[in-house]
Amino acid sequence: MAMLMMAGVLPGEEDFKPVQVVRPFEAIREPKSVGAAAAGELVRDDELVLGVRVGGKARAYPINMLTNPTREIINDKLGGQAITATW
Repeated sequence: MAMLMMAGVLPGEEDFKPVQVVRPFEAIREPKSVGAAAAGELVRDDELVLGVRVGGKARAYPINMLTNPTREIINDKLGGQAITATW
């Protein structure tokens, strides 16, 4: 049985009208970063980080800085590539 899709609506979804109940979270753009030596002053050795490695470059995003509902998405550039990190 073939499914017919018209105007981007699947059969049975004609009455689906989602309502936005919260404002979308803005991503952090162009986050400030520090070198590994300076990071020791901001992040404890036992803290969790989200580690990313791209093109031979690495960055760590501390989880404790990403747990606020308005700070869970980071748009960044690493190793010459645009990346998105989220927790």
